Amino acid sequence: MDILNDFLSGVLKDVACGAVNQLQYSFCFNSFVKELEKEEDNLIETRRNVEDRVIHARRQTLKSAQVIDKWLENANIDSENVNRLLRETNAKKSCFFGYCPNWIWRYRLGKKLANKKADLQKIIQEGRQFIQLERIASIPSNTFDILTDKCMNFDSRKFAFEQIMEALKDDGVAMTGLYGMGGCGKTTLAMEVKKIAEAEHLFDTVIFVPVSSTIEVSRIQEKIASSLQYTFQENQEMERAQRLCMRLTQEKKILMILDDVWEKLDFGRIGIPSSEYHKGCKILITTRSEEVCILMDFQKKIYLPILTDEEAWTLFQNRALMSEDTLENIKHLAKSISEECKGLPVVIVAVVSSLKGKEEVIWRAALNKLRSSKPINIGKGLRDPYKCLQLSYDNLDNEKAKSLFLLCSVFPEDYEISVECLIRCAIGLGVAGEVDTYEEVRIEVTAAKMKLVSSCLMMEADHECVKMHDLVRDVAHWIAKNENKIVQCEPKKDVSLEQGSIRYLWCEKFPDGLDCSNLEFLTIQTKLEVSNGIFERMGKLRVLIITNKCDYGLQLSTTSFKALTNLRCLVLRYWKLRDISFVRDMKKLESLSFDRCSWPSFLDLQTDIAVTPLTNLKLLEFQSCDIKSKIFEEIKRIPFLEELYIFKHTWMYHEEEKVKLFFNSFSVPQTLQRYGIILGYDYFYTEYVWQEFCSYERTLVLNYFDISNEVIKGLAKKAKELSVANIKGGAKNIIPDIFQIEEGMNELKELRIRDCEEIVCLVDTSNHLSKMENLFSKLNLMRIVNMKHLKALWHGCQPANGCFEKLEKLYIENCPQFTSLFTYVIAQGLTELKILRICNCDILEYIVADDGKTKKSEDKFTIEHSVQSRIFQNLQQVEVHKCGKLKHVFSVSVTGGLTQLKMLEIINCNIEQIIEDVFPPTHHEETNEIVEEDDHQHFESNQFRFLARISSIPSTPSGSFFLSSLTLLKIYSCPMLGSLFTTYVTKTMTSLEKLKIFDCHGLKYIITPPRVKRNKKKNMAENEHEFESDLSMFSSLKKVSIKKCEKLEVIFPQCMLRSLPELNHLEVSGCEELRQIIEEDLEDKRLPNIVSPKPCFPKLASLLIQECHKLKCFTSVFVCNDLSNLKILIIKGPTELQEFISCEYDETGKTEVKLPQLKLIIFMHLSNFHQETIFLNVKHRIIRNCPILSLTSTTTPEELQQNFPLKGLEDTKISSLYIESLMDEIKELDKVSTSNNFTEFPSSQVRTNQPVQLNLVNFNHNNNCFTKI
Repeated sequence: MDILNDFLSGVLKDVACGAVNQLQYSFCFNSFVKELEKEEDNLIETRRNVEDRVIHARRQTLKSAQVIDKWLENANIDSENVNRLLRETNAKKSCFFGYCPNWIWRYRLGKKLANKKADLQKIIQEGRQFIQLERIASIPSNTFDILTDKCMNFDSRKFAFEQIMEALKDDGVAMTGLYGMGGCGKTTLAMEVKKIAEAEHLFDTVIFVPVSSTIEVSRIQEKIASSLQYTFQENQEMERAQRLCMRLTQEKKILMILDDVWEKLDFGRIGIPSSEYHKGCKILITTRSEEVCILMDFQKKIYLPILTDEEAWTLFQNRALMSEDTLENIKHLAKSISEECKGLPVVIVAVVSSLKGKEEVIWRAALNKLRSSKPINIGKGLRDPYKCLQLSYDNLDNEKAKSLFLLCSVFPEDYEISVECLIRCAIGLGVAGEVDTYEEVRIEVTAAKMKLVSSCLMMEADHECVKMHDLVRDVAHWIAKNENKIVQCEPKKDVSLEQGSIRYLWCEKFPDGLDCSNLEFLTIQTKLEVSNGIFERMGKLRVLIITNKCDYGLQLSTTSFKALTNLRCLVLRYWKLRDISFVRDMKKLESLSFDRCSWPSFLDLQTDIAVTPLTNLKLLEFQSCDIKSKIFEEIKRIPFLEELYIFKHTWMYHEEEKVKLFFNSFSVPQTLQRYGIILGYDYFYTEYVWQEFCSYERTLVLNYFDISNEVIKGLAKKAKELSVANIKGGAKNIIPDIFQIEEGMNELKELRIRDCEEIVCLVDTSNHLSKMENLFSKLNLMRIVNMKHLKALWHGCQPANGCFEKLEKLYIENCPQFTSLFTYVIAQGLTELKILRICNCDILEYIVADDGKTKKSEDKFTIEHSVQSRIFQNLQQVEVHKCGKLKHVFSVSVTGGLTQLKMLEIINCNIEQIIEDVFPPTHHEETNEIVEEDDHQHFESNQFRFLARISSIPSTPSGSFFLSSLTLLKIYSCPMLGSLFTTYVTKTMTSLEKLKIFDCHGLKYIITPPRVKRNKKKNMAENEHEFESDLSMFSSLKKVSIKKCEKLEVIFPQCMLRSLPELNHLEVSGCEELRQIIEEDLEDKRLPNIVSPKPCFPKLASLLIQECHKLKCFTSVFVCNDLSNLKILIIKGPTELQEFISCEYDETGKTEVKLPQLKLIIFMHLSNFHQETIFLNVKHRIIRNCPILSLTSTTTPEELQQNFPLKGLEDTKISSLYIESLMDEIKELDKVSTSNNFTEFPSSQVRTNQPVQLNLVNFNHNNNCFTKI
């Protein structure tokens, strides 16, 4: 029985426990849900950690184990199942009308939740064994900023920085190079780029890697891998490169900054993927050599200059922690030291760090050392600027460049070295070694010069010169001293050097006792006589330049020159020479130059002791020397002469005799390669200026050209620059009368011809029937002046490939027989023409005339002809002056190619149209409509028909036609011009910034009024949407000046009401019929719905209105409710002007017009002007002869003259000269009024109570001055 009881109690217990366990699924349902959610969070965390390990492995280019991948797959499946179960729990099912939970549903779902919880715990436990517990922490991006100096915001750096950021954001630029001289701040700027790129999240990863002068690929690879938290498992370079490339391609967008690159890098060897295979990888390098950027095919090169003087001083003060409390003596010394640092940041930082906190005596010592070009002591841990720049020198892989670098340092500080001078001196010193021809050596030296420039050890200057930074020059002296090649430049004090140590010397006074046995280069620029004996001690001298700096000619004794047997280059300037027989002993002389020297008659010397024995002479130069013609008989006997320069500019009279005498005794040496023969250049003085050293390739300039002289013709035929006047010999043309058609003049680059009365045309091929080759195929510039009988540039058929195809600049002046400039065929070939200037061509009617072959009747004119011609497609500048018969400047068939035109200037011409109307009027189809036009409106309608015909061509958008690049338009003294442009052409002028129109007495319209169709019932614009589209007109216009256009009634049509957003200055003067500035129709009630709410003149700062007697107001409140930027308002003489702004008052009698920036008003002679409320708050007022106004002046003319421009008016376009002239006029009026004791007008009251008398004056627009009538 006990056994049975025990058995039953056990069964009942198990049943009870089982029942309780089963019931918990229903009654503890919410607990199961929360527990599963908790386990889900644990699963997510575990999965994230395992994924991090997988990602880390991939970044290490490792492959994760299959078991991990399988676990992640199962974890993702379980996570989805959990989410599905939890979504089911949100159903909240119930029974008994919602009063009781659905226990069966809870039981089933609760059991699933419990089972899934157990599964999750198991999978979480498995996943935790795949988690990597320890890993190197990633470096925060801001750590780099903490360790680097902040880049100061200088303008010189801002421009380079903006260029770099623009390149980084440009998908088309993969590689960018930043170059500049050592120590100019490239690394600092690159660090700033890294900081900004990270802050703006432009890239997923930004890596900064210093490269240095010695390229160690393994070290670069380690630097990149370290930045990516990647560890190489391989030791071989190429295997590492492959691994690194695999790793870098995992980054979607990455920026690689490689700092201090000295030579071309092999990205493949390092492991950096090219942009072809990884579009998201961009590279920025910093280098001292532009050549590196070129060799590596960088799409963008950016030059970083040194600091300006102001920027350098700011940096100096910032680094030195200078303040108002700093001693004045220290400040003055600091300013001087900053100037000696010459804008190089590395020098400024090093010098400041060495001086900061030191005594005044230390500062003075440092300044003295800098001024004497001696290195100062740099503290430990600071970058030595001398060693920094020496590194650039050491890395020059060209010994010629190193030698040239030391040579450049002999010239004085800030000296602009002529490249030609540098070449001759370098050749004389043997920088390029021994070569066969002078031209070959010239090429070698030029290449070395370019190497120094690209390495930023030398800077380009103006007029084909170069210069050295002062610190670079000091470093060159320091390097030369260390190499026992001392370079000394003492232009202002005596030379004092150790005996025998000097190699290169520039001085004013040469000490007699100095041992110069090793001297190779000597330049003496003196006002004293040069001692005769100093040259006896210079047996190694190779280059000698002696210049007399006196105003009067000193005599130079050349007796001791005979000792200079090793001399290669000799230059003598401004000396009176006793003789030049010394040259016979200079057997090694290669270059001989005389500049403004004189000597006894050459005829007294035996020819065998002159220049003939100089068998090594390659270059001979005479500049403005007093020479006799027989010397040129000796030139042809110099056996290896390659370069000859003769510059004689004083032959104003008897040119023919002198040129004949010269060329009769002269013949061209067979070895001659370069020449510059300029005889009597007075006719071409504006083209050829004196040069310290003549530098011409093949140039011939003659005031007289005898075509029978074969020597002249031979030189002219080979010339690249030919300038001739007074051609004699009966030639009617250049080709073929002087030069044969077969010769073609295809080497000529510049042609200038003038005062040739016999020439009728340049080229005449009318009698040449055989096939022609190109003529003038390389001609770049042509200037034709004072050709009285010249009628055409070209007569006859043209070559198949065209003519003048390389011509970029064409100037034609004083050619009274020209009726047309180009035929259509020739104009089509001028694809490179950029500048066209025509002046004083009295009967010129057309610039481009029909040549008969292309002429078509107007009814056969096709649109293809206009679109495809593209004449003048690169023309940028056109100037037309004093062409009284010219009908128009361009025809419609030409304007399709004017998209590059930037400047158009027309002065003193009687043109009726700028762009010709080639279409005849057509019959109007609508008989119930009347077309209202005036004399100038017919072009508008024809133009619309032309546009309708081209509208069907999708490849030619309307914006590509006409004047879309025009920025400056000047029209002066064109009395027959009735209007400038049609609406359509005006709408293409989106780049126009300046418009100047003076003395166009017949001008009625700036823009031809649009055609208006009038219905019998009402007036209606042809297209209302066209009105809205006209808002693009003159959208860039900034300055408008219109003077003496008496018939002009309206400046801008109504369609331009809101299209002047950039207008800053408006001046209107002497337009007697002017009624409105912008045409307004106040009765048109539809206007508010059409016009944009933006203001008319949002940027207008200065406004001048003078002598416009019919103008009653500037504009209306209804139209112009915003002149928020107006600062200066000058109104003088419009007698009918009543209001500045025609006001519409509200119920209170007030207007909303506000002029918040207006600081100066000048009102003169306004007899009907009565508006004054809006001007009450203007601080500076001058009112004269305005009887209705009660406003008074608040300043005097003297005060305004003294203080102009007033504060806040510095950026306005009103000149101080104009204000001074106007104030002088007012003062004169005041004097007359005071002396005659006239009764003053109410508004002429000044706070100084000066009475004023009305006096008439006239403004001279050409001279910007006033004259009393």
